[in-house]
Amino acid sequence: MKSGLFPAFVGVICLALLTACGSSKSVITGDFTEVEHKFEGAKVEVSYFSRSLEQNVVIGSGPVEDGSFEFSLAFNEEVPRPAFITINDPDRRRSSGRSMIVEKDARYTVKVLDDENMWFRVESDGTYAHIFVRPIEDELKQQELRRELRNLIEQKEEPDIRITLPPNDQDSPVETAREPSVHAVILDWNNMGCADYAGEFKLFWDREPFAANTRAESEEIEEVRRQLDELYERLYTTKTREILEQSSDPIERLLTLEFTYHLEPEERIPILEQLSSELPDYIVEERVRPRLEWMRENRELRQNNEARKLGTFVPSIDLTMKDQSTVPLSSILQDNQVVLLEFWDNYCGQCLSAFQRYRSLYADYEKLGLEVVSISLEGIRSDWITKSEELNLPWIDTFAPDGFDGDISNTFGLQFPRANYVLDTDGCILKRDLTPDELRDFLGARLGSNP
Repeated sequence: MKSGLFPAFVGVICLALLTACGSSKSVITGDFTEVEHKFEGAKVEVSYFSRSLEQNVVIGSGPVEDGSFEFSLAFNEEVPRPAFITINDPDRRRSSGRSMIVEKDARYTVKVLDDENMWFRVESDGTYAHIFVRPIEDELKQQELRRELRNLIEQKEEPDIRITLPPNDQDSPVETAREPSVHAVILDWNNMGCADYAGEFKLFWDREPFAANTRAESEEIEEVRRQLDELYERLYTTKTREILEQSSDPIERLLTLEFTYHLEPEERIPILEQLSSELPDYIVEERVRPRLEWMRENRELRQNNEARKLGTFVPSIDLTMKDQSTVPLSSILQDNQVVLLEFWDNYCGQCLSAFQRYRSLYADYEKLGLEVVSISLEGIRSDWITKSEELNLPWIDTFAPDGFDGDISNTFGLQFPRANYVLDTDGCILKRDLTPDELRDFLGARLGSNP
């Protein structure tokens, strides 16, 4: 790492200007006298999150008096950073916020775009204002589309088309009449090898109940959403990529990465790795390395999860019992024809709902070769024991030490508590993330057809 050295001349000039001697003050103002509510008595606050302190740092605040406000920002750091401005209006019992970038010697102006919905923008004369200040016509268009979308949704009165969020129909504790799923197909089980089970599957979190849009929509709503998506793509994703590809200023690239959430980790990681060799040590330690490590960890989790494909063998793990003894998963596998490996925690509503259905499945198929092994990802062992005893689960219930931070979670690449694997006696992954209905179909085909 080259402390304080930059590969580009522009980067050197920018940092030199920022580290010039002498104190300075940034000022933020707002004039609301022309809007209806005037935000009288509202509190305006600017803060940023410090990773080194692990807390929010307030750098300025003040009240709106006579329809306006003005206060200085206590920010004298050498390198600008993302911040957040909040307007809290006690009369309307509402608050609204926007992201911004704070830097020394900059002036900021707050302008209200939509008084009713407390939508405002922040303008700045700062060096890096272009990262967060969008053209006002685009912001007005964005607000117009959001308002139109909201009105269309409110006018659409079709409650029967709404999808019930968790627990969904297939996870309901009550079984209902239905058509068999694809998992009910009887195959030539005795002549199939592990690789023969390879195929596509859908994760729980990719299923319909978890999709962002949970409402069947009209063509008008879909068209407005399409226009919003295109606007977001141009304003955020495309603009972000342009800056990252064209800028030779490491500070500008750092701020752009910190300010946006519109890039996947695969795009961010190589840029952060490059910034680690361009920025000063103290900036890297606080603002680059933690984010880079987090993204690498998540990439590893995703790769581990993707590696647990159908038609592959499950990794060897040891299961922790309530008496703190450990049992290898392989010893349970070899004693049963089918083992359901189910991950859960105390607050996973779908997990607990599914458990109710598993009771009848377990009663029906235990003697035919089924075993269920639930693995709690609860962070505190005593909380798991309390919940487990309350549920009185009839199958093997175990604990993953250190929860989501532990080896078992990392091995399976778990980022959410709901996940399951259907294994055969050799540890081959036959199915993944089955609902209780789908599991019943598969067990009926696999065990019920060969009692």
